Amino acid sequence: MSQDKVTRIVKEINTLKTSCEKLNAQLEELITQKVENEILLEEVKNLEDDAVLHKLVGLILVREEKNKCYDTITRRIHYITGEIESRKKVISNSEEKLKKLFSDLEVHTNQRKVAIPQS
Repeated sequence: MSQDKVTRIVKEINTLKTSCEKLNAQLEELITQKVENEILLEEVKNLEDDAVLHKLVGLILVREEKNKCYDTITRRIHYITGEIESRKKVISNSEEKLKKLFSDLEVHTNQRKVAIPQS
């Protein structure tokens, strides 16, 4: 491997690390949203069937039935759960790529140590 190869590997590692950091931040945000929606769902479950619910649409409060509200929150949680799983897969794949790149870099540095004659 040449110095260019090492430089390329280091750049790839830095790019992947930055990507992983962004993905982890997104994952944390999604987990927070899921927890918030699960809390909201529990609150809606505890309401009386004839309770008056409103949702904010732009600047307007719109009346909504409990069942429709419950369904909307349930679908939102399902969607967020899917996004969480998707991010976890991408993070896992990125971590595997990082391991391979670090391994390649280690192999290269070990080869260079062997190639340099000791005086």
